[in-house]
Amino acid sequence: MYLPDFKVEQPVCLVAWHTEEPWLWHARFSHLSFDMLGWLGKMVRGLPHNEHRAELCDSCLARKQRRLPFPKAAKYRAVNALKLVHGDLYGPIMPATNCGRWYFLLLMDDCSRYMWLQLLTSKDEAVAAIKKFKIRTEVESGKKLRVMRTDRGGEFTSVEFAAYCADQGVGQHHTAPYSPQQNSVVERRNQTMVGMARSMMKAKGMPARF
Repeated sequence: MYLPDFKVEQPVCLVAWHTEEPWLWHARFSHLSFDMLGWLGKMVRGLPHNEHRAELCDSCLARKQRRLPFPKAAKYRAVNALKLVHGDLYGPIMPATNCGRWYFLLLMDDCSRYMWLQLLTSKDEAVAAIKKFKIRTEVESGKKLRVMRTDRGGEFTSVEFAAYCADQGVGQHHTAPYSPQQNSVVERRNQTMVGMARSMMKAKGMPARF
């Protein structure tokens, strides 16, 4: 019914161009490394042999970089109690406890690996729980809390908590963003505690609402 009038365009999006031949083939093969290009040139007919170049491709550095693996064991281990305490807030727990507790605060001593767990109704109760923890543990052990290592949750980066730590002489160590592995001592123990609780309740035939 209708006669379309198409204008044919010359495709240029797939055309790779460069003044130097090694960089030209580097672009043609979707930024393949020069080592692989040299190895490929020895196997494929018609592909020139490209020697390894000292230059680096900015695009490859920006888009192919990867995070180095985290060490399996920490390089530092505290030698005294309360010298370093790891802390983390877990939750919300599903379902909540019968008393309406949705979270729990887990604190672990780096030296002895002793743990303290406190059930909380909301996140804003974490600061008060840490204050009570500090008084109780310092009286029991006769030592002073030196450093707390936590993630960057709002309850640990608040102005109130920072002022309290400054007044009490407690150092704050925060993990880097998106790096929970830096606080793996307590992060991994969270899963252990939840798994232990659920396994014991399952073994005793507790109803699912618990």
